[in-house]
Amino acid sequence: MITRSLLLLCFLFNISFAQNERGVARIGNKNYEKGLFSESEVAYKKALSEKNKFEEAQFNLSDALFKQERYDESINILNNLISNTEDAEIKSDSYYNLGNNFLQQQKFEEAAKSYKNCLRLNPSDEEARYNLAKTLSLLNKEQQQENNQNQEDNQEDNQEKQDQNSGETDGQDDENNQDDSSSNNNGNQQGQEGDENKESQNEESDLSGEDLSRQEMERILDALEREEQKVQEEMKKVKVKSKNRTIEKDW
Repeated sequence: MITRSLLLLCFLFNISFAQNERGVARIGNKNYEKGLFSESEVAYKKALSEKNKFEEAQFNLSDALFKQERYDESINILNNLISNTEDAEIKSDSYYNLGNNFLQQQKFEEAAKSYKNCLRLNPSDEEARYNLAKTLSLLNKEQQQENNQNQEDNQEDNQEKQDQNSGETDGQDDENNQDDSSSNNNGNQQGQEGDENKESQNEESDLSGEDLSRQEMERILDALEREEQKVQEEMKKVKVKSKNRTIEKDW
């Protein structure tokens, strides 16, 4: 997934340190374009050490961290930019990349909120609109999966209660049989064999219930695994639209 980067131009400054910080940032941009994200991170951090409020370098640093799958670090930088920048373009693009970070972490609600904020600042951003639609689709699937899981959990609880009630009923039957046997001192061998057969049948019934419970559990686990695979497949299908952007300013 390609996120938006601010590729810096050569700016003319009278102050030498400003030339230096932007020169270092340009080195970071070149490394970024070559896919050397760790090296670009070093360059951006060096530029920021000379000017800690260098917003373009902050933005590009967050992008380099994103490429290294260090999403939480990238998110922290973007949130700081959003809170402090007065540049509308940087703020809208920060919301956009924030959404990309959340999307990679499968935090669909946060991603959708970020894309919406991007669109509030820039309603014509079709890439953000596309990503928002994809994210809402994934969010809907996730919520549906949770609902299905809750229903299956409820079914499992009901099955356990039924098995428990069945066991209590069988236990009461056994007590009644024992009372009848005690009151009948002249009981014959045939009656005892009948009780033994009944107990054997009850045990087989209990075992059958246990097997059914195991089968139900396996079915639930299989269903959850299939749902998780569907979500992963949908994530692979998501093609987040974005492009590198260049901010051109006259200094």
